Amino acid sequence: MSSLRYRLQLGLFASVIVLMLLLWWLVGGAIKKFGEGFVQSRLEHDVDSLISALQVDKKGMLKLTSDRMSSIYKQPFSGHYFVVIDGETTLYSRSLWDESLDVLPLPKGEILQWTVTGPLGQALLVWSGGFQKQGHNFTVAVAEDLTPLSQALVRFNWYFASLSLAVLIVLLVVQQYIIRRSFLPLVQIRQELKKLQQGAVGELTEVVPAEVQPLVCEVNHLLCLLGERLQRSRNSMGNLAHALKAPLSLLSQIAQQNDLSAIPSLSEDLKIHIDAIQQLMDRELKRARLMGQGAPGARFSPQEEMPVLVDVLTRMFAYDEKQGKPLEIYWQAPETVFIFDRDDMLELIGNLLDNACKWAKHEVRIKFHGEEQYLSLQIEDDGPGCSDEEIERLTSRGVRIDEDVPGHGLGLAIVRDVVETYGGVLLFSRSSELGGLQVSVRLDNRSKN
Repeated sequence: MSSLRYRLQLGLFASVIVLMLLLWWLVGGAIKKFGEGFVQSRLEHDVDSLISALQVDKKGMLKLTSDRMSSIYKQPFSGHYFVVIDGETTLYSRSLWDESLDVLPLPKGEILQWTVTGPLGQALLVWSGGFQKQGHNFTVAVAEDLTPLSQALVRFNWYFASLSLAVLIVLLVVQQYIIRRSFLPLVQIRQELKKLQQGAVGELTEVVPAEVQPLVCEVNHLLCLLGERLQRSRNSMGNLAHALKAPLSLLSQIAQQNDLSAIPSLSEDLKIHIDAIQQLMDRELKRARLMGQGAPGARFSPQEEMPVLVDVLTRMFAYDEKQGKPLEIYWQAPETVFIFDRDDMLELIGNLLDNACKWAKHEVRIKFHGEEQYLSLQIEDDGPGCSDEEIERLTSRGVRIDEDVPGHGLGLAIVRDVVETYGGVLLFSRSSELGGLQVSVRLDNRSKN
């Protein structure tokens, strides 16, 4: 059993059961001992009364004064019996009727106590002692039926068992409540970890029990380190791209100099490689601008992110000198905050919009639909669109449909990787309204929860 809660419940349940059984045994034994002690004291009292009722007659024989005897000893099989042994003479209580008790003569001062089966199968406690009175040494034995005591003990055991069962049920309910209350902080941590995975929170709360606080603090520390490393990696990527721009520009100028014109193949190859490096560098710079400074794991809110993203792309594609086109980007999104990683969504949408802006003539549209854990978006443009064969090639890494349009073909492949990461669907078709390419993306986090 791997659950700590079930282990605690099972351990406490077993402990309570053992404790109740031990208490039952101790209390039952104590009551039985107390009952037998009470019967013994009563027998000793009856012995004193019996000795006082013994008299020596004129013949020198012991006899009982009946008016000084308790009437209980006169009722047949009353459960109270006595036997007096004086030499060869034995006196029996009337309650024994025709039965007898096996009693051995005892010397003066010796006392014995035992249990025996008496008349009608009664369980008798026998008290016997040796005495001397008026020069006579005799033995007196008195007995009392323990059956009423045993029956009372049985009733007590049933009452105690019922009460113990009720107390046990109450204790188990209280125990389960206490355990659940004690594990609530762990449930909260589990829920926060789930929210952390979904991007709803950036760190775990540290208001937790002392036993798990070091673990929570360590997780928060690791999250902070990962965030800092990710941000440094992005900054380094942007800094490197900026640092390479000047040397690449210089190499491009050198490739166009007259000194290299005598070797056309070398000049052309150098220009091709410089252009490829320049495209890659521009791509990374654009990617850094699109992703911004968001915290890792943050959720994606179109209402907050789209104005900034659209503004960046509008500035990048403000005017095409070739086609003389003022580009307009229209977007429509609900107020929903989607439980998807902000950086992944900006990477996905930024690349799709970047591709749409390159091909569009005047207009690009993007629409968002869905709920917190389900996102559906549609991007379309009024560009030339693609044939069925070209649509099949669009998601292949490095494939470009038109070499005249700047770009190295990694954008749609990156989009495909992001969609596959979320187990989503990426579809390409022709826009029925604008006539250009239409890209549809569906992402679903619900199946993971």
